Amino acid sequence: MNDHPVWMSGPLNTLTRFGEIPLFREGLYSIAPDTYAWMVPNGSWGETNIGLIDCGGESVLIDTCWDLAFTQEMLQHFHGVLKNSPIEYVINTHGDGDHCWGNQLFANTPIIATNACIHSMHHYSPKSLTALTHAGRVLKRLPLGSVRKFAHYMSSMFAPYDFSGVHITPPTDGFSGQKCINVRGVDIVINEVGPGHTDGDAIVYVPDRKVAYAGDILFIGATPVMWAGPVKNICSALKQLLAFDATVIVPGHGAFAQRKDVQNLLDYWEYLQEHLFAQSNNGMSSIEAARFVALSDDFNQRPFALWDSPERIITNAWNLYREWGIDQTSLPGTLGTMNLLRHQATLAFDLNKASPRVMRHF
Repeated sequence: MNDHPVWMSGPLNTLTRFGEIPLFREGLYSIAPDTYAWMVPNGSWGETNIGLIDCGGESVLIDTCWDLAFTQEMLQHFHGVLKNSPIEYVINTHGDGDHCWGNQLFANTPIIATNACIHSMHHYSPKSLTALTHAGRVLKRLPLGSVRKFAHYMSSMFAPYDFSGVHITPPTDGFSGQKCINVRGVDIVINEVGPGHTDGDAIVYVPDRKVAYAGDILFIGATPVMWAGPVKNICSALKQLLAFDATVIVPGHGAFAQRKDVQNLLDYWEYLQEHLFAQSNNGMSSIEAARFVALSDDFNQRPFALWDSPERIITNAWNLYREWGIDQTSLPGTLGTMNLLRHQATLAFDLNKASPRVMRHF
């Protein structure tokens, strides 16, 4: 499905933000006539892909970065396009910060997203992540094993980013279902596919240019995470991507997607449902089942065992159990998310091949 995107410009980094060897080159790619993607290896936390559609005098930006510095760096490399076609619309595919916390640089520009995305955008704040980063740097010095691992995991996750100047700027134009915009004769179709990855997911399709921007419905080379569910919506959206007449699919994270990559993600979700449900019947909690599956020989012989951040199976398992109506002890709101991430940290340290390595190496 890859139509040979062409790299145009970008930072000359020899390592990823987490110190890994890049699996592809960072920067601006031409992916169809007047259609672009900003690609960030290797697709881990905040290593977000962005879209840009030049409509001949006006451009449409799809998503922004996790902080202002990385958003501004990206815009500098977009200058060759934007000097003749400034950004007149922004689309947020969902409300995770790494896809919308650069919105404030476009405060006077119409920003489009699903109503559910707008509703969820304030669920956590830049200040809370900054505080968590500072706390992690202190706590990882403690001799307490699980606390130290969690602190290291969280501080490493946010280390490349500076949230101090970020102010959440929500979209101004909400919709439900489907929204089509026509910008100087270019049709852009925005399909609501959530709740799935988050409550407010959308994918963007440009039919005349045969390009789809999938947001975080699609991870390539990185383990997907289901914060909301149900899983059937994620699988339905992946099948929708396969049904599009798209020669290039841009995932939210990772390299350009080919048809087999989308199918691999469908296989991952099917595998998790089958094997986690079997362990739930054996009386295992979601955490126990996730660890059992992730550490099994069978799992480690599968292609997805080598994807970035395999420990995300912890969060996926918890939400699948919730979807199946299996009672679980949980903490409310943000505390519950932090508890899942604490278990993810412990599992990451137990997975010898998990990447990014910095997340599991003191």
